[in-house]
Amino acid sequence: MLFPTLFFLLLGCLSSWVIIQICLVMNIGKGSEELQHHHSHTGVIPRIGGLGIILGFGLSYILCFIYLEYENIKSPIYYGIFAGAVTSFFLGLIDDFRPLGAKLKLSAQIAIAIIAYICGLSVDMFVIPFTDIKINLGIFGSVLTVFWIVSMMNIINLIDGLDGLAGGIGLMLMGLLAYLAFESNIVISYILALGMVGAIIGFLFHNFPPAKAYLGDSGAYLIGFVIASLSLLNSEKGAVLAALIAPMLALALPIADVAYAIIRRAIRGLPLFRPDKEHIHHKFLRAGHSRQRTVLFLYAISLLALVGGLLAFAYQGRYLPIFMGFTSFVVLFVFRSQKISLLGMRNGLNETLRVRQDARNAIYLRDWFLLETERADSGSNLWEDYSFILKKMGICEAELTIGKIKRTFSLPDSSSSALDSMWHAEHSIGEQVILRVCADRVNFSENHFALIADIAAEAWSKAALRWKDMNDCPLDFESEAGESANYQQQKARSLYRPTYP
Repeated sequence: MLFPTLFFLLLGCLSSWVIIQICLVMNIGKGSEELQHHHSHTGVIPRIGGLGIILGFGLSYILCFIYLEYENIKSPIYYGIFAGAVTSFFLGLIDDFRPLGAKLKLSAQIAIAIIAYICGLSVDMFVIPFTDIKINLGIFGSVLTVFWIVSMMNIINLIDGLDGLAGGIGLMLMGLLAYLAFESNIVISYILALGMVGAIIGFLFHNFPPAKAYLGDSGAYLIGFVIASLSLLNSEKGAVLAALIAPMLALALPIADVAYAIIRRAIRGLPLFRPDKEHIHHKFLRAGHSRQRTVLFLYAISLLALVGGLLAFAYQGRYLPIFMGFTSFVVLFVFRSQKISLLGMRNGLNETLRVRQDARNAIYLRDWFLLETERADSGSNLWEDYSFILKKMGICEAELTIGKIKRTFSLPDSSSSALDSMWHAEHSIGEQVILRVCADRVNFSENHFALIADIAAEAWSKAALRWKDMNDCPLDFESEAGESANYQQQKARSLYRPTYP
């Protein structure tokens, strides 16, 4: 068993490393990420990690037909796993280079999960922890199966906010699934998990801080789907509890962080999946910790959660008190890292209604500005529109620097000299674009102003990306829109700056 284990590990690792290295040398996969102000990196880093991982997975799957007897692999389940993995990869690949709407992506993920269920991947029963009681789920099994696959795809994608984080946690989970498959004697699951372990290791050579390549949505969706499908495949042989719950335990800290982020955004009236810089790893980085130290610490927490959960279930609850104690530690750690306290929660709730109203207004202004980007005829005129939405957001003064050129605006009665009466914020939207804004402290709390300033920076970042996509040139104050693609676009531009006799 040692030879095939090493073979599939090395196959996945080498194939992944080689294809990513080739893409890096040939400068394949670079986009316009320098304008994404929510990202913590600088420069342009290609999102090609999924290519290496799908190659490692695909080669492992194909070799299953050589290594295994046909009778062992002719089940529709195995075809469903391959089809779902490839489809998940291409869904993410399209989104990496041509962003899709959230509703379209969710619909596609649900369709992938339904097809996987039709092929035989399902949760039919649930075992009550530490007992022999089994509950037949019936029709709810199909709902749970779809929810499980879609959730896992999105969880891996959501935690992909720091170099090496999603890949490292994915590696732990694949190692776990390989172990469970080995214990249950599910050979194809064991081989596929080993291939994924090797592929992720090959990818991490390029992704561990400082990253030279990113996982991208293609890699995140692929890893999430394979984790979900192999855990369901393992459950077919009776390992229902360990196969489904153990992966969730390894993701305990990221799930708690994401859950808090969703609650935080809902309270503030923001889109639930809007990115921000308030996650645990962002706070670690702002506290002065290096990327390497931060990701290694999060690895350690996830690994301890995984091992603790396995011990608790493997020994019929004998280690449950230790596991519950560790779970409590994780929850307290999230609260402390996010600076959550009872007093802070009470003060936050008192400000909620005002923040919600202003935040939603800022989001509407951002969306209006993005629509105007499609009609704008020059970067200079677009700056005038941007100044308008900044004023409507409550910004008193602003300075936007693109390269060596600056544009400023200020309200007549504002004065930046009164530093003690103004909030100040600076956002780097890539290497060449810097936004500085000020607002009166009378109108905003510190957190309130930080949120509005962040939405303001996001508005210019998204507009710059849309401008470049439409006009095939970067956005600056001297940019001119390209030729209209059709009559409707020309008409929109004519209405953008109407002239009257």
